[in-house]
Amino acid sequence: MTKKVLVVGNKPYSNFKLNKIADSFDITYRCNFARPDHNNGTKFGRLAMCCHIYENFVRNPASKKKMMEIYSDEFDTTFLNDWFDFYQLNKTRFEEIFYQQPEASQWNKMLDGYGCPHRFTKEPRTGYSAVFRALRDEPNNEVYVMSFSLAGDEYRKSRGVKEKTARAEGHGCHSMSDEINILSWLHNNKTVDASLCMLNDTKELNIQADKYMKPSEFILDLIDKNI
Repeated sequence: MTKKVLVVGNKPYSNFKLNKIADSFDITYRCNFARPDHNNGTKFGRLAMCCHIYENFVRNPASKKKMMEIYSDEFDTTFLNDWFDFYQLNKTRFEEIFYQQPEASQWNKMLDGYGCPHRFTKEPRTGYSAVFRALRDEPNNEVYVMSFSLAGDEYRKSRGVKEKTARAEGHGCHSMSDEINILSWLHNNKTVDASLCMLNDTKELNIQADKYMKPSEFILDLIDKNI
């Protein structure tokens, strides 16, 4: 039986209500310092972590003080403090917590198989690797994406991230342009559905579609049933 998989990014929404929409999917993936019930669905689902977060929270758990030292340059201290407490109280509620390897070479082979002209030239971020993990491991399921960026000029601030980090995101070991081009191509070629990434954060439905990307009828109908 085909299931609907939702990979949830960490871009926050404050106005448009997303809990009921997100909870309608069968399988949920979250990433790194994610937590449910922040207008991003109430299901805990599966938590994918990058190497250093998995190391500091699962393999060799760090103290709160140490965690604050490691991540306070990138993340707001109040957010880190709250997330540490949340994680300690709720980690057993996730269906699975796992290290998501940034397997760029394998993901690029999959892209080649799809006929996609784009490739990861740098290490893909955890969310993108979670998308490809779902495509690889559950090929009979349908993969949907929410709260990812679809425009290079979008000010992308993940929940809890300091402004200077948010504006620099995509530089260094990651390429935001690669990721956006790949996600856009996958959506347009019906390999994944990124319609929920087109939502603007307004109280009333407002979709940032253009001549290159259009939301799917399934997502438009799902939104209509849940608002």
